[in-house]
Amino acid sequence: MKDRVSLLASRIAEIEEEFSEREIKQAVKLLEDKGSASPIETFLRHDRARPAHRKTTRKNRRKPIEAERSKAVLDIEHKDPEKYAVLSEFDTLLRRGAVLAEVVELKRLGKSLSKTFSTKSSRREAISRLMRVLSEKPLTEIRQVVASVLSAHQDNDNDSDYYKLAQFIITGKTPNPQDERRT
Repeated sequence: MKDRVSLLASRIAEIEEEFSEREIKQAVKLLEDKGSASPIETFLRHDRARPAHRKTTRKNRRKPIEAERSKAVLDIEHKDPEKYAVLSEFDTLLRRGAVLAEVVELKRLGKSLSKTFSTKSSRREAISRLMRVLSEKPLTEIRQVVASVLSAHQDNDNDSDYYKLAQFIITGKTPNPQDERRT
């Protein structure tokens, strides 16, 4: 049985090499016009009805920027849980626009941390690159950088419970009550 199948496969390969796709389609049409109802003709007719190169209709949809998490942050989730907790919260704050809402601010911080930080990027890419740079730093340095960014933007988000929680997770301290009275 295998020999017959192999023989048929080699004949089909010879036909495909000898004739163009257009000629094969015309031959199938000719058989169809003559009323042939052989199993091979039915198979070829069915195959012909399908598009030759089907493209998937799945759209490449991105999550909203607030729902994303940088790959660099995800990569350290199991390797360094403390660093992950700090960077994850900071990543969320950045993506929500709670801190460093402007791309220029992100790029300025990135350049201050790494001379190789790319300046030609979208906000989404800038956040991802910044997270990559930060993930390579020691936890104490990350905490210092994040604390300085949070303190610079504290006036805007003083009453936000989310801000207070993020501040606690990142710095290990609750926001200073004296700072809260300023607003």
